[in-house]
Amino acid sequence: MSMNFQPDPVQTMIVEAVDAVSPTSGIVGVAPVSCGAFIYDGFDFDFCQSVPGCAPAVASGIKRVRPKALVFTYQNDIDLAAAGLSEVIHAANRGENISVIYANSASCGLDGTDDSRIKICELLSGLNQPVYITRVVARENNTKEAVEAIKNAFKLQMENKGFAFVEILSLSADEDSSESKALLEELPKKVFVDKYGIEKA
Repeated sequence: MSMNFQPDPVQTMIVEAVDAVSPTSGIVGVAPVSCGAFIYDGFDFDFCQSVPGCAPAVASGIKRVRPKALVFTYQNDIDLAAAGLSEVIHAANRGENISVIYANSASCGLDGTDDSRIKICELLSGLNQPVYITRVVARENNTKEAVEAIKNAFKLQMENKGFAFVEILSLSADEDSSESKALLEELPKKVFVDKYGIEKA
């Protein structure tokens, strides 16, 4: 998978996961105009842009017309936790067969709020339809866990299992720092839902 621009770490993880699962019926990514303004220039598969917050709704529509394609969203904390909270809840509650990749930098907020601290995984895990919900930590020098989680989400979709959500928590400091420990206490690494046991596979 080629990239012709300097990607952020999560975009690189997505490429690694796509290469690993090798979808044969097409790939469509959906990104908002905020964190993914030029993302479509960077990958050699199809990308669509949505208005802020609406990537899960757009991905749901694409999946209906291209049911065999691997369809995923790529959203940051401002887009998903602030502008698009209702959209991701409804997509999860419908059990849409899409993969949502949530890049949470734990530093963004709108209008003085701190939307990145909303516990999205905990919220979505209260619904009956999602098949996989996990929160992982990624740093520039350690992305293996996050890549594996994205691969799991993609595999479940390719097997038509249903809605999968991967939150990637980016730590600006070392995982052992007091700042990171406080954040991880508030937003712990955890597999919240794994209906098909893919984490153990």
